[in-house]
Amino acid sequence: MLKFPAPFPAAVFVCTHKRPDGSPKPCCADRGAAELRDELKQMAKDQGLDMRVKIFASGCLGACEQGVTAVTYPRGELMLGVKREDLQKILDETVG
Repeated sequence: MLKFPAPFPAAVFVCTHKRPDGSPKPCCADRGAAELRDELKQMAKDQGLDMRVKIFASGCLGACEQGVTAVTYPRGELMLGVKREDLQKILDETVG
């Protein structure tokens, strides 16, 4: 395995997992997760933070019942029930 330092100091992974139709468990995709991820990514770019924090889509983070879920690195914080009004705070806390 090769290891390289990441070209950015922080990252946010937003669950965009889509469960099959009819699944008894909810999923982040059905709660607008892809749109939130895209908006967060655009906010980082607009604020000149796109080289300091990268915004990624992720698979299931295991807290589907709590709403859209995200995790930040290097802080390792799991955020549950993420909404549009939380996005700036996520950026501030991740980069700051």
